Amino acid sequence: MNKFKKIIACFIILFSVITHAENTKLIAMQIAHKESATQVTFVRNQLDTQRIFSLSRPKRLVIDFPRTRFTTSIKTISLTNTLIKNIRYGYPKSGTLRVVLDINANSQFKILSPSYNTKLIIAIYSSATQTTLIKPSAPPLRPIVVVIDPGHGGKDPGALGFLGTKEKNVTLAIAKQLVDLLNQQPRVRALLTRRGDYFVPLRDRLKLARKANANLFIAVHADSYFNTEAGGASVYALSQHGATSEAARWLARRDNYSELGGVDLSELTDQSYLLRSVLIDLAQTATITDSLRLGTIMLSKLRTVTTLHYSRVEQAPFMVLKSPDIPSILVETGFLSNTKEERHLRDKNYQTKIAQAIYDGIRIYLQKNSLDHTGT
Repeated sequence: MNKFKKIIACFIILFSVITHAENTKLIAMQIAHKESATQVTFVRNQLDTQRIFSLSRPKRLVIDFPRTRFTTSIKTISLTNTLIKNIRYGYPKSGTLRVVLDINANSQFKILSPSYNTKLIIAIYSSATQTTLIKPSAPPLRPIVVVIDPGHGGKDPGALGFLGTKEKNVTLAIAKQLVDLLNQQPRVRALLTRRGDYFVPLRDRLKLARKANANLFIAVHADSYFNTEAGGASVYALSQHGATSEAARWLARRDNYSELGGVDLSELTDQSYLLRSVLIDLAQTATITDSLRLGTIMLSKLRTVTTLHYSRVEQAPFMVLKSPDIPSILVETGFLSNTKEERHLRDKNYQTKIAQAIYDGIRIYLQKNSLDHTGT
């Protein structure tokens, strides 16, 4: 029983540490006064939300930032000739940063920035005066990065059809059209892991996605099977077995720790194997869940173009799906071993339809996850 209590105690401590491993950092706070209005700008290292409200007696403006750490300084901020009397911050509950501004009693405020942004801009002004609020230029926002991975290439042709069609050529043709569609949309940056007929090792494809800070990873493939009647599109996400083996690899490589899901693991006080394994497991679980959501949407769009080989998202330990914090799916566009589907897959018009279906799936996923900067 004592041993059991110790285990429980360890996990309570561990949970407390984990809940303070916030994803977002408040990296700067700026105050400027112009035309009878005080503008306050909060800068974060990544997109996130906030909760803003006011309190009276005394008049206060309160901003709660979830999953956020305060990493800048307020000591150098001058409040001279502003409508702010004092600034303080704290953590009213685990993981939530609260910044409190003591403002003049007759002051009002207006939010000038979008709700989901790296910058929060607030104008504070006196209700007794008519004032033109400061109109900030639109802050630059981090693009949504989507990495498209055309399967195989170079010395690795992939599946071969009876008509001589090579998978590597089909996947590249579809992927190029898909990237063109994505890059026509504002705030979206689509990248290819290969742009021509050459071989890229699987691990290098993952490294490219991590280097680009990818939000999504989509691998494009074509299937093959000994049963030539097999047909239809499929979508795969990472299996738990694949996740477990990848977690072990991450735990063995300390140089990857600072890259996990925006959490700087190297800054944690506790660098134990157990804590790192729990954090990696949490990231993988969330990522697989998001991948399954993306895959389900993708199937609904592929269904409008072709039949489905599997009606639900399948899971497998594919190497290219193993990024622990980037939602990733593999799309099998059809079977080259099926002569009818091979003819479709080598047809440019059909490739366009497949690319459009995959694009639509990505767009809807981004909309449903509050990342809709792709247009409609």
